[in-house]
Amino acid sequence: MAETVKRIHFVGVGGSGMNGLAEIFINMGYSVSGSDAKESDTTMRIKSMGGKVFLGHDKKNVKNAQVLVYSNAVPETNPEITEARRMKIPVIPRAVMLNEVMRLKKGVAIAGSHGKTTTTSMLAGIFEEAGLDPTFVVGGLVKSKGAHAKAGKGEYVIAEACEAFGSFLHLNPVICGVTNIDNDHMDYYKRMDNLKQAFVQFINKTPFFGAAYLNGDDKNVRDIESEIYVKKVFFGTKRDNDVVISNIKVKGFSQTFEITFEKKKLGVFTLNIPGSHNVMNAALCISIAYGQGIKPAVIKKALAGFQNVQRRFNVYLNKLFTVVDDYAHHPAEIAKTLETARVVAGKKKVIAVFQPHLFSRTQFHYLDFAKSLSLADVVVLDSIYPSREAPVPGVTSQLILDAMAESGYKNVYYEKNWEAIVNRVMGIVKKGDYVMLMGAGNVNQIQKLLEREA
Repeated sequence: MAETVKRIHFVGVGGSGMNGLAEIFINMGYSVSGSDAKESDTTMRIKSMGGKVFLGHDKKNVKNAQVLVYSNAVPETNPEITEARRMKIPVIPRAVMLNEVMRLKKGVAIAGSHGKTTTTSMLAGIFEEAGLDPTFVVGGLVKSKGAHAKAGKGEYVIAEACEAFGSFLHLNPVICGVTNIDNDHMDYYKRMDNLKQAFVQFINKTPFFGAAYLNGDDKNVRDIESEIYVKKVFFGTKRDNDVVISNIKVKGFSQTFEITFEKKKLGVFTLNIPGSHNVMNAALCISIAYGQGIKPAVIKKALAGFQNVQRRFNVYLNKLFTVVDDYAHHPAEIAKTLETARVVAGKKKVIAVFQPHLFSRTQFHYLDFAKSLSLADVVVLDSIYPSREAPVPGVTSQLILDAMAESGYKNVYYEKNWEAIVNRVMGIVKKGDYVMLMGAGNVNQIQKLLEREA
C-alpha cells in the first residue's frame, strides 16, 4: 500500500469481520472512518478507538477517504460506493484488503462452515502464549483481549476466512485450516457441489511450503480429498487421521482429551469450555501450532486458559436459572449448542429461544431448523432477523413452528416481540433450568430483559 494513503473508509463497519479489519488499521496508525445502517456494540467500539462512524449511508461520508473497503453484504448501488468510484478512489472488497495485510507476513487462514471464529481466536491465543505476537483478525470479540483484532509485531497473521460470497478465494495464506463443510450460504452457492468446489479452490491456493489442516471426520471434507493436491494433514477422532483425538472426558463445563500427532503422543489437553465441537476446534489449533514448532506444554497452557469468544456459549447466571447466549444460526450449530446444553443441564429443562437469521436461510433450512430445535424441551421462536435482506412473501418463523408441530413436537411458540418472549419464558422456566438464546442477530439483548424478571 502506498505510504501516501492515510484515510480508509469502511462501508458496513459494524459487520462481522469488517470491524476487526477496521481495528487493525486503527492499530496501524491509519485514520479510519466507517458507516453502518445502525449503531451497535461494534460501531461504538470503533468510535471508542478513535474511528469516525456515520449512521446511515450517504455519499458525503466518503469525501475525505483515500480508499474505500466494503463488505459483500453491501450492494454495489450503495451511495458511498458509487461516489467513491466517481471520485476514482480505490474500492476494495473486505477479503482483498485482508489479503493485503496477510501477504505482508506469514498468513494463517481458518475456514469452515462452523467454528471459524472460536478456532481463529483459540489459535491466536496459542501463538501469543508462545511469544510470537501475532496479528489476528476475528469475526467475534476475543474476551481475553476485549478486541476483534490486534496488529502484532510477529511474523504471523491469523485470520478468519469466510466462504460467504466466495470471499475466502481472495486470500493467499501459507497455512490454512478447515473446520468442516456444511450447506450454508446456499443463496449464493445454490448447490452443495459448488460450495465444495469453492473449498477445493481455497485449499489448493496453499503454497508448496505451506500445509492444509483438514477435519478428517467430516464427510464433505473427505469427499474432496482426491481433488486436493497440496500438503494436507487430517485431524479428528477416527484412527485413519494424521492427528487423532482420543479419551475425551467431560466434567461440567470442562473437558479433557488426548492428542496423537502422526503417532507421537502429545499428552492430555484441557478445555474449560463445553462442547465436543470445541474439542475438534482445539485439535485443529494443536495441529497447526505443533506443526509450526510450538511446544505441547505451551499449547496446553493456552487452551486451558481460553475464555471463548463473545456470543459463543456465554453463560449468565441469576438466582433462578441460567441464560446461555450463543451465535448458533445454522441447524448444525443449533444441534451442537443444544447437545452441549443437555450435557451441562443434566435433568433440568432446556428452553430454546431462537431468532432465525436471514429470510433466505430460513426458507432453505426451516425443516432442518425444526429437527435441530426439537432437542430442546421448549422452543420459543422470535421473528426473522433480516440483516441485509428484504422480506420474502410467506417466509416467517411460522414455517419452523408448523414443521415442528407436524413432526409431533408440541412445546413450540412463535412470539413476535421481545416482551411476549420474556413473558412466555418466565411462565415456563423453573429453578435451575437453562434458557438458550440463539441466533446471529440481536436476540442476545433479551438476556438483560430476562435478568430483570428473574
